[in-house]
Amino acid sequence: MRSLLHTLSVVLVGLMAAACGPTPKKPDVVKQVIKKNTEPTGPSDEAVAAFKAGVTSLEAKPPKYTEAAGSFEAATKAYPDYTIAWLNLAYSYERLGRHKDSADAYRKLIEKKVADRGVTLALGRALLLSGEPQLAITEFESVLREKPDDLQARNNLAAAYLATNDLKTSLRYVKEVLAVQPKNVPAIVNLGLIYLQQKKLPLALLMFNKALAYEKKNARAHNNLGLTFYAMDNIPRSVLSFEKAIALDPTMDEARLNLASVYLDYLDYTAALEQFKLVRERFPKHYQAMVGQADSLYGTGEYEPAAKLYEESLGLRDNNPEVLLRVGKIYEEQLGKPKIALPHYLKFREVAKPAKDHPIHQTIQFLEQMDKMKEQGGGGDAAAGDAAAGDAPAGDAPAVDAPAGDAPPAGDAPAPASDAPPAAAAPAPASDAPPAAAAPAPASDAKPEGEAKPKG
Repeated sequence: MRSLLHTLSVVLVGLMAAACGPTPKKPDVVKQVIKKNTEPTGPSDEAVAAFKAGVTSLEAKPPKYTEAAGSFEAATKAYPDYTIAWLNLAYSYERLGRHKDSADAYRKLIEKKVADRGVTLALGRALLLSGEPQLAITEFESVLREKPDDLQARNNLAAAYLATNDLKTSLRYVKEVLAVQPKNVPAIVNLGLIYLQQKKLPLALLMFNKALAYEKKNARAHNNLGLTFYAMDNIPRSVLSFEKAIALDPTMDEARLNLASVYLDYLDYTAALEQFKLVRERFPKHYQAMVGQADSLYGTGEYEPAAKLYEESLGLRDNNPEVLLRVGKIYEEQLGKPKIALPHYLKFREVAKPAKDHPIHQTIQFLEQMDKMKEQGGGGDAAAGDAAAGDAPAGDAPAVDAPAGDAPPAGDAPAPASDAPPAAAAPAPASDAPPAAAAPAPASDAKPEGEAKPKG
């Protein structure tokens, strides 16, 4: 089965990202910095200097979110009541796909009595992208109780229920939005996602094209269109859609992951490697990008770097059977190090619980016997590698799970990523992550969904 059809869990990353709307535009960061207060409780010079450095990083072209986050962290550490710094920190985490950290920062604002609808929506979005849709629903519903006609909250609720696979409730919220605003792009995209999950591909295609008719530069709609074309086995148009999404928003990592997975499917390892590297430049610990990069290195014959990267990925998720099998085979067959391969095979057997006639059992038995012979003075590392190669299980398909995207369950379309940056089980991921995935735009046509923009 092709690499894009591997996993349901990554698909959930895409659905969780539905609350994000389009990739947030660069916020109007604080221009007027709070000066040192003569009162003992005011921000210190150290806090103000760190805050100013963070603002400078956000205003850079392109924005330097990692540096910004570090500066705002320093500002809040120096002055814990620096609410504007907390707000900018939460935003920076969000743009980095560090959604759990973003949620924690928004909670800090709420603890400090910053009771703002935008902060609540942003907290809900961060919770959704960090794999907590039920907690996100609680936040979105609290906004709706205060303001029953809030379309942003309804669109976010539609996305959250979509993440829980409650399509009936998701559809109800979509219809409520479209009844008021028939041209509401986020709701139209949400409807397309529902159709995509129901495998009603012509209707999904119709909705995403309709969304693009109203908003031609909606990168997320293009990514979703690519997922739909992929599900329809129209690979050329799928690739064009993913490329269009990336051109419109170079930070849309889920589109890069989708494009890279298509390249892996069709054995263009060099092109796939480039996309995975670009994602990891932003999110070095992005699980899917890490495994995808390792797959690409394996495909280009760079076995030692591939093995090291697979092993690094096992530090994030040690129970991926495909990775365990692949790294074992590399050490045994390509690098001639069967002794290092054996623990990976043993872990694979423990995790995958293969059938009794699976060749891995013979491979493990053979390698263990060779180890005993060596201990008894028989030697034979090289012989072990050569002889066992024929017995080792296959496992030449890419070990990467499908990347994040707004797709239905595994087997229906390419996927996360999740925002989660997310490991295959969540982005982490996106994000992280992750990250997030292509999904509805804001409930309001003017701003990203519930985004709390830094302000003075």
